[in-house]
Amino acid sequence: MGKALIITVGGSDKPLVEAIKQYNPDFIYFICTAGKGPEASSPMVDGDGKVCIEKKEIKCSGCSRIVQEQIARENIIKQAGYEGEYRKIEIDGPDDYEEIYQKTKEAIKEAKQKNYEIIADFTGGTKTMTAVLAMLSVLDVDTKPSLTRGKRTDTSGVTGESLSTLIDVSSVRIENMFTLVDILISHYLYNSAYLLLTQSASKIQVSGKMGNILIDKSSLLLAFSYWDNFEYQKAYENLKDYAPKFKNDFDYLLKILGKEKNSGYEMVFDLIMNAERQAHNGYYDNAVARLYRSLELFAQIRLRNKHNIETSELEKSLQKLKNPEKWEKKKNEKGEIKIGLQDSYEVLLELGDAFGNVYSQQKKELLNILQIRNNSKLAHGDKPVNEEDWKKMLEFAKNFINECCRKSGITVDYHQLPIEI
Repeated sequence: MGKALIITVGGSDKPLVEAIKQYNPDFIYFICTAGKGPEASSPMVDGDGKVCIEKKEIKCSGCSRIVQEQIARENIIKQAGYEGEYRKIEIDGPDDYEEIYQKTKEAIKEAKQKNYEIIADFTGGTKTMTAVLAMLSVLDVDTKPSLTRGKRTDTSGVTGESLSTLIDVSSVRIENMFTLVDILISHYLYNSAYLLLTQSASKIQVSGKMGNILIDKSSLLLAFSYWDNFEYQKAYENLKDYAPKFKNDFDYLLKILGKEKNSGYEMVFDLIMNAERQAHNGYYDNAVARLYRSLELFAQIRLRNKHNIETSELEKSLQKLKNPEKWEKKKNEKGEIKIGLQDSYEVLLELGDAFGNVYSQQKKELLNILQIRNNSKLAHGDKPVNEEDWKKMLEFAKNFINECCRKSGITVDYHQLPIEI
């Protein structure tokens, strides 16, 4: 990996020369002001003659006697003895924040694409140039901020030999990283937050108390990411050490896993909450697909727990049904009878189950509302689901499930995952 130095140019040349000598980069990006006038810093980089002016010549206005001798040096490239590659990024407006921001950002992007180790020294340049490079280098974990400093005897400047040093901005980066992570968590994007945290943390020096916070946060994010992906056992393994702090979440997870007294339908309730998280972020097709599955799973659990019937092998339970001939016709070439959502409720109706009775009363509305999912891109159609259709299906699904539970003496228990960790 080569090394790139991004450096702002203006004012004094000495600190920039020192930075080049010390870091010995393979490539240099000079952020400088365009032109050839006294306000331009571009000539300081590689201009002809003595273009780096430390002190201007001053003459007496009365007698023209030289009061102050000019102190000038050759360009920065020659002073540093630099023989590598470089590019000048010229700024037309030395105090134009937007121009400086865009051009500096592009320099960092290009250096990344070339896989350089990036050092950004913001010692020189206008205040705006310095501020922009300092800000970008602090926020970008792939860039190392640098400042060239000398001994300061007053507020006007530094004297003597200068030294270029990397600046430890870990605390700022960690704080910024946590802010971004918390925003993702507030939208239930646990896996995205986990990836951001772990990838950023690998490039930031973290220790002590902050290191412990980072470990805890990453473990919790992983736990809720597993939960959001229906990997309940993995979620349990990662969440159990934090059970006291996240008691309500952990207790509900125990119910889903059957480790605590439950209704047996917690997976259905959790699937609906998962659908709501999808809809919260505008993924309405994903959300209605989950609602469809929750209605289907609701019937499957009822058939299994109440009647010992598996919807994937109905042929084994035909003796329990009033009209087995009807279901015999659904056998496949292997002699199996596999039924989906609607047929599951038809079986419950035939069994005289409370779920089946509710289905009978709401069958027309159910079949109508299921068209939202059936016509979506994730099912059999080509119609994206909008927010209005999502809300219609959510309202129906919850009302339907709640009514089935009410008539069967089942406690409805919805639990949403946290938006703060």
